[in-house]
Amino acid sequence: MSQADQRSPDGDIIPAELAVQAMRDSGYRNTASALAELIDNAVQAGAKRVDVICLEAMEKVNARESRRIQAIAVLDNGSGMTSDVLRLALQFGNGTHLTDRAGIGRFGMGLPNSSISQCRRVDVWTWQSGPDNALHTHLDVDAIKQKTMRRVPMPAHIPVPKEWRSRSDNFGTTGTLIVWTNFDEHRLTWRGAAATLNNTETIIGRLYRKFIDGGDLQIRLLAFEGDAKRLDKDARVNDPLYLMRNSSTPKPFDQEPMFQKWGEADEKFDVEYDGQIHSVHVRMSWARPETLTDDTSDRGSKPYGKHAAKNLGLSIVRAGRELDLDRGWTNSYDPTERWWGAEIEFPPALDEVFGVTNNKQSATIFSQMAQFDWKAEADAGETLSQFRERLQAEGDPRALLIPIVDHIHEQIKQLRDRLKSQTKGRRSKNKRHEEPGPEDRATSKFKQRAEEGHETEYDKQEFGEKDKKSLEENLEKDKHYDPSVAQKIAEATFKRKRKVIFVTKAMDGYAFFSVEHMQGGLTAIVFNTNHPAYADLLETLDPKIEDETDSQLLERVHRAADTLELIFAAWARYEMEEVHQKDRLFEMRQEWGKMARFFLTEPDD
Repeated sequence: MSQADQRSPDGDIIPAELAVQAMRDSGYRNTASALAELIDNAVQAGAKRVDVICLEAMEKVNARESRRIQAIAVLDNGSGMTSDVLRLALQFGNGTHLTDRAGIGRFGMGLPNSSISQCRRVDVWTWQSGPDNALHTHLDVDAIKQKTMRRVPMPAHIPVPKEWRSRSDNFGTTGTLIVWTNFDEHRLTWRGAAATLNNTETIIGRLYRKFIDGGDLQIRLLAFEGDAKRLDKDARVNDPLYLMRNSSTPKPFDQEPMFQKWGEADEKFDVEYDGQIHSVHVRMSWARPETLTDDTSDRGSKPYGKHAAKNLGLSIVRAGRELDLDRGWTNSYDPTERWWGAEIEFPPALDEVFGVTNNKQSATIFSQMAQFDWKAEADAGETLSQFRERLQAEGDPRALLIPIVDHIHEQIKQLRDRLKSQTKGRRSKNKRHEEPGPEDRATSKFKQRAEEGHETEYDKQEFGEKDKKSLEENLEKDKHYDPSVAQKIAEATFKRKRKVIFVTKAMDGYAFFSVEHMQGGLTAIVFNTNHPAYADLLETLDPKIEDETDSQLLERVHRAADTLELIFAAWARYEMEEVHQKDRLFEMRQEWGKMARFFLTEPDD
């Protein structure tokens, strides 16, 4: 007999004891994600309430007494299971919803896979005529490894143990109780009951937010040490779009939404797949002005700002249940990202199109398209529509997702621009618009040039009360400044008799800046926030000092210096290529340099 035959004397293609070990490492992100699989089953069974119960005891760990979890139970008031269904539910890859495209279940891996990823034994009681008439069976990883358990034991009529009935009032006529025991401690994400349940609330409050917010599901979290109850609370909504009320968001946004809707309504896409039309919805949100602080300090440092930082990403929702909060769509280094939310929701019928995994933790095909560049895959000379037609002919599901992905990217770009406009002009409390600044130095130079015989029609105009109101409206409506900031800039311009202001706006085209001559002889230098020079030069040189280390500030200076040198290199290359205007460009460079020298030189120099 060969060595291979000795390892598997029955000739199994996949020996059960080896398969179970591989399945234990099947990739659940944490204990809360594994528990979510059991909640999915409960929702599929029509449960309106699910209790997650942790039982812990004091154990000696490294010569110290610490609380350690002894058992985790999930109890629901769903429809319960018959003997045949119960046995199927504990078989890997089997179940009663394998072809069901109407609910959040389907893959047949949830109960056994999630359970053994966390523990070595799982017990299940289920009943349809009271917990005294429950059916019971179990899986035991140790017994499977020892080859003493090859089949799911035939369910037996065993009442639910009294110690579990005493810990919850959720035992009704129908329901299911799943209990995990015999833990490998390294498999549990959190060791104690309180840490497990508090972190679980954050995650399942996000995964099931639509069910909780709609009043369709209550998830209760309980912790016991022996018979003593140590924690008892309902899981609160954790909405990454921050549009739901009564959420886990810190005050003052726990009762009211922290964000506002982006656009008038959700964007709906009709996707034709497998002979039917299915609807995909994209919705977005962005921070309300109320999130901005009165003292102009960084809102990101507030408790609600730190909460938002943990909810970065695009929420991928399937049948009302979130699969993933995908950070691949964000610039994680940019603090602005926490102030917008995005969500895509699709039905289970499109699982293959989106690439839903069997543990319902991601949609791989859709997520990969966060960095999708069709030009890199297109044939020479192929247009986008031709490329998409070719993918569709080849059966590539990405063809159906391209319009949706393009829309999301475009909307995120607009959201970022609007959020930058929301905070621009709000500097630290030690720097105010009415204080002397480069606007005043530029104004003095404008006046000096006029006095030296270079007067223009704009130099003759005076900036009055009507002009102040016009400027305020322009800043608010065209440049998207916050109304309070627009008012302060206009007031300071009027009081200090400024002829020049520096403002920003997201603009199309290649220009780094534009010049606008406004009412009252005011000249506005408008920097284009869409130009890379803005982020790498101006924005880099305007940090929030209190939030950065010395090394970070030094890195900013180096980055800005490098950017400035590259800008000059770009001009040099422009002169090289514009051979027909070489003399004119040389003259322009000379004249602009002369003007720059004038503006940068103090009067007594």
